[in-house]
Amino acid sequence: MDEIRVHGRRRGPDPEGVGFHKCWFPVALAKAVEPGMLLGIDFLDTRVVVYRDYTGTPVVQSAWCPHLGADLSVGQIVDGQIRCAYHHWRFDQVGTCVQIPTGDKIPPGARIFTYPTAEAWGLVWAFNGDKPLFEVPRIPGTQECDLVVEAHLRGIRQVAPWVSVSNGVDFQHLRTLHNLQTRAPDTIEVGDHSIEYRIETGGYTQHGLITGTNAFAQHLRRNGMDMFMLFSGAPIDPLRTRSFFVIGVRKGKDNAAKLGALRTLSRGCSTRTSPSSTRCASDRACWSPRISTSHAISNMSANSRGPSRRLPDKPSS
Repeated sequence: MDEIRVHGRRRGPDPEGVGFHKCWFPVALAKAVEPGMLLGIDFLDTRVVVYRDYTGTPVVQSAWCPHLGADLSVGQIVDGQIRCAYHHWRFDQVGTCVQIPTGDKIPPGARIFTYPTAEAWGLVWAFNGDKPLFEVPRIPGTQECDLVVEAHLRGIRQVAPWVSVSNGVDFQHLRTLHNLQTRAPDTIEVGDHSIEYRIETGGYTQHGLITGTNAFAQHLRRNGMDMFMLFSGAPIDPLRTRSFFVIGVRKGKDNAAKLGALRTLSRGCSTRTSPSSTRCASDRACWSPRISTSHAISNMSANSRGPSRRLPDKPSS
């Protein structure tokens, strides 16, 4: 590697070590969020509800009713709005309480936090913050509309999401465990919220992109076949991550066969082992704290952390 280019302002470590990175996190498979369904998901050391509003747009909100703290995920969707199971308070897609069946005046503080939400690559994403700092993670070298994609739940891993992402720039790891014909790139582009590189060796191409602290995507070309992958996860709490992966091929002939081969490759990455390594991408990531890039990923948004939302704010009466 000849050069690392750093773009934008670099950040120091989080002085208090609290909260979670302000990033886009995948919270659910898009196909699992069906119209009229209400999902409860543990996320960022708290709980959220995921559903589709009356337009079909996904919404991610705090699961705690501000009235008495009931879990909204055991409620119902009525006309595209959440109805609490306890006293039937209703909340719209921006989190405002719009109805109290008893006819009482709605307190101005009766609202639930609504995360910035997006649907992309077969996943529903939530940004940990009031406003997104950057765009939803993408796969380099393509657009979603040009691909046939599949999104999968990978499972729960006993590690923070940024640790797993660090494998994406550990080129010895990619060669040794995953048998990729890769090497260290000549240049790594480091931005405020991304790390990007490109490697070309004969008939092999790898274009890698890390977005935020928890999403690694790549475009691989091997033996004349273009393959697109995205790996990401969302913290359940500081020590556990719910992980997802996305695979894609360009639209054309033999899509099913190509996706099948890519699915096998991606799942192989989850189980391949070496005598000196723990299992990669399953219970723990293959990671060494000595890898300096790991700290760069962890600190990429170190001063941009948001608090977890354990309990609702008490509404004003």
